[in-house]
Amino acid sequence: MNTRDKIYNTAKRLYLENGYANTPNTMIAKEAGVNLGLVTYYFKTKDIIASDMLNYNYETLYSHLLKYLPTDDELLQLITFFKLHFKLTGIDPHYDRFIYEMNKFDLLEKATRDGNLYELYKTLVAQNNQIASSDKGLTLDCAVTASFGVIRALTMKQYEKEIQISKEEIFDLCINQMFYSLKIDSNHLLIKSLISSANCTIDRLLEEYPQLTQVKNYLYIEDAAIVRKQ
Repeated sequence: MNTRDKIYNTAKRLYLENGYANTPNTMIAKEAGVNLGLVTYYFKTKDIIASDMLNYNYETLYSHLLKYLPTDDELLQLITFFKLHFKLTGIDPHYDRFIYEMNKFDLLEKATRDGNLYELYKTLVAQNNQIASSDKGLTLDCAVTASFGVIRALTMKQYEKEIQISKEEIFDLCINQMFYSLKIDSNHLLIKSLISSANCTIDRLLEEYPQLTQVKNYLYIEDAAIVRKQ
């Protein structure tokens, strides 16, 4: 393993185990067995590593969901992804804390704009005939910002116990916000059907790929393979 990858994998492990805020570069350098200057040489700031972690995590989950979902149903893909995301934060406390910290330092939306989730939003806006062509760019930007603004606010308040709200309730509020921001007709029966389909998909996914319930199983273990359960 080269020096950059050694630093990167060490940082990812420490961010999950100790928390992003509790992991200074000095700790990363010591654990990786490298000079402190090399950490900042390869990674100018901590959030570069954290954003990449989050993006890799999202892309891993999304790629596995695609094994079970129709490739031309972007709305179902997006709803299923968010359902899985909130389910995993309720299962894995390390992941829950990491997501909280990513929200606290406002890195969630940034990471999302660099990956496939943003492309799903983009496609849904492009397909929506209720949005004028001249407004699609602005609508897309506002939809992503609004959706993740709601996720950020509710996730932080729930984690800090400022409000009594479940992961399920956060998910429901986020989906309602997403429909509103994307100017999609909020049909109760449609949403109910999509969520039911998402639940079935996630149950099957986690039954066949139980490693996904613990982020450490694939996020920082070198050459980790997510194997389908036989």
